[in-house]
This record gives sequence, structure tokens and C-alpha cells, in this order.
Amino acid sequence: MHTLVKISWRNIWRNKRRSLVIMTAIALGLTGGIFISAAYMGLMNQTIEESIYTQLSHIQIHHPDFVNDKELRHAIAGAGDIAETLRNKDEVRAVARRSVTDGMVASPHLSSGVSIRGVHPEEERQTTSFHEQLEQGTYFTENGRLPSVVIGEALADDLQSQHGSRIVLTFHDARGEMISASFRVEGTFRSTASAYEKGNVFVRARDLAQLTGGDETITEIAILLKDEKHLESIQSALQQDYPELKIRTWNELAPDLEFVLEYTEMSLMWIIAVILLGVAFGVLNTILMSVLERTRELGVLLSLGMKKSRVFTMVILETVFLSLTGGAAGFAAAIVLINLLQPRGIDLTLIGGEALRDFGFSPILYPELELDFYLKVTVMIVLFAILAAIYPARKAIKLQPADAVRK
Repeated sequence: MHTLVKISWRNIWRNKRRSLVIMTAIALGLTGGIFISAAYMGLMNQTIEESIYTQLSHIQIHHPDFVNDKELRHAIAGAGDIAETLRNKDEVRAVARRSVTDGMVASPHLSSGVSIRGVHPEEERQTTSFHEQLEQGTYFTENGRLPSVVIGEALADDLQSQHGSRIVLTFHDARGEMISASFRVEGTFRSTASAYEKGNVFVRARDLAQLTGGDETITEIAILLKDEKHLESIQSALQQDYPELKIRTWNELAPDLEFVLEYTEMSLMWIIAVILLGVAFGVLNTILMSVLERTRELGVLLSLGMKKSRVFTMVILETVFLSLTGGAAGFAAAIVLINLLQPRGIDLTLIGGEALRDFGFSPILYPELELDFYLKVTVMIVLFAILAAIYPARKAIKLQPADAVRK
């Protein structure tokens, strides 16, 4: 077998120009396909990471009724003790308590439905990177006559309210009574998702408690883990410890992100498959020409007693070596290109990439791919090479030694 491998490798270099042409075609096709895949995967991973570290965290805890009715009356009993217990777990990086409720925001120009998120600023700093997204103003550092609110840039534009403007929030307290209060815009933030900017406002949890005339009403506990590999085990343990509460991971909180990620991975593999299918016809033609040129040589080998199975294997190996060599060049070029562009990213704002924010994506792409993607593509290259080699290999073993030697 070792001798057959050496012969097959040498055979692909007998016509260097033809082999290099098809290798180049394979390399260029894979370079483009892999780079496009890296861009898409980078986009999806950025979106998920952005959602986890600015919005969702890894795990959230709620009262079961809060899932369908986001009001302060669906509070988590003993939220403070639960949060303290979670902070002592080795797998947990940070925990944040929130008073979340649906309500209305109004300015002299517009009123709109929003999610009012009462937060503890120091806990949020440890749990999310939301405070790093400020465009104007500050993040709950000022204490004025009116309580502070931080709103998204998109919502600020709709309300025509900027830093220092006065807006009114309206919501129901834990007893179901309507409360309206004035807030001063302390800061505005910018998110990759314009819908998130328009649909959420942030206030201090203690300010909400003062308005409702009672203690803080915690409706959400967000958990950030040190390592996402503990996600399912932590969720199972928490569900056993607190069976009366709803424990959900980020992919349960945002199933659309999970679906899009899986769909993207599948779609990218199909893109690579189509590229390889197109290249496979070129490989087939190259190997077939090689077999036809060596008709007399193959006839001699068969006449000397070389088994047809070994001839078949030799042609298969030639095709696989040809494809893998071109594939390796494509991998190398794609990896270099990805590594060059990954640190600074690809800014799409100049070509309309800002519109991506309407769909929750960042206009700056940081291409990246996991190792398993390259392994899957390698397997696909081998499979397509074998498929492309079957016809030339069958052509070779069907030669009649006596007739082939005369050619």
C-alpha cells in the first residue's frame, strides 16, 4: 500500500501544469467559500455574544407567570437570598437582580410601549457590558431632582429627547395600580439591534421602589457564568433547587438566535458543497485525461498481473491527493485572510451595512471559524474527490490489457 501511495503521488505531478491549474481552481473556490463562511459565522457569533453580555446573560430566573405577563406583581419570592446563594457558586461569574415590567414612555412628541428595566448599576456592570455602549451622558452617576433614565439612541430620536430631557414613564405597581412619573434622561446607549434600543429603558431599581412606595420588587435574576459549558448543568441544578421558578438559558430566552445559528451552519455547509461539486467536474476531467493518456501504461501493468483493485485504488488516491493539495492551499489562503481581517473587522457601514442593525446584527464583521468546520470541509473534499474518481477509475479497470498495450 505504501508503494501505491508513492506512485499515486508522483502520478499527479507527471503533468504539472494541468495539476496546478485544477489545484488553483480548488484553492480559489475554497478560499472564497471559507471566507464567506467565516464572515457569516463571525456575524452570528457576534450577535449571540452581544445578546448574552448586554441583554440576556447566560441564565435568567423568573416567576412562571412573568413569562407571559411582565408586571411587577409577578415578583420572585426571596430574590435577595437566591442571588446571594448563586454568587457563592464556583461556576457563576456574576448575578444581577432586576425589576422588569412593561410600560409606556412619553415625551411631548411621542408615546411608545417599552420594557422598563429597574437595575442595580453595580451589579449590572459585573453582569453585562451595557454601560460600555453609552453614546451620550453617564450611566447612573448623577443624582438630580428627577430620577435618572438611560434610553437607546433610536428611542431618543423618536422621542426627540436627548441628554437632560424630561420624559414620563407609566407602569403598574405590584398592586396593579397605575403609576406615572417624570424621569430625566441621563444617558443614551447604542446597540447592534435598533429594536432593542427602541424597546427598552433603564432606571435604578431603587427609584422604582420609591415610586411604588414599597420594597424593591425583583422580577428577574440574571446569571453570567464563567464558562458556558456549565450552562445545562447549572440550569438543571437550579431547577431542582427552585422548582417553583422558571429557569431559562439564553437559547430558550431567544430561540430565534439558536435557530438562525443552526440554519446558518447548515447553509454554509451547502455553500461549500456546491463549490466543491462545481470543482469536482474539473477534477473528474483532469483525472480522466490522465487515465486516457496512460492507456498503454495501465495495459502493461494489468498484463504484468497488477490487480484491478489496485489500479482502481491508485486512481482514487491520485484524485484524493490532487483535491487535498488544492484544499490545503485554499485553507492556508483563507486562514491568512481571516487572521488579517479579524483584529480590525470589516466595516460595512459605507456600503449600507448600517441597515444590518434593523435585523439585530453589527455593521462591523469579525470573521471567525471553529476548527471543526475545517474538519467537516476536509471530509467533504475527500468524499467529492472519491465521487469524481469513480468514473475514471472504472474506465481504467475496464481496459483490456492486450488492446491497451497496442495503443
